[in-house]
Amino acid sequence: MAENVLQFHLYKTPNIRQPYYWTLNVMQNGEVICTSENYVKKADAKHSMDLVHNHGGDAKFLDHTGES
Repeated sequence: MAENVLQFHLYKTPNIRQPYYWTLNVMQNGEVICTSENYVKKADAKHSMDLVHNHGGDAKFLDHTGES
């Protein structure tokens, strides 16, 4: 996969039961090409994203949850 083409974004929504989800975006235009299901735990969302990332080459990761 070409460098600097894809970027992962991790989000937290106000949804209390399953607030975490991620998107995979094209860096050049921000187009969302993939959206995950929602997760109860940030760690579960991150794990799911990591599984996709392992097969997605050098996509970047950005955490928008405001948490560590």
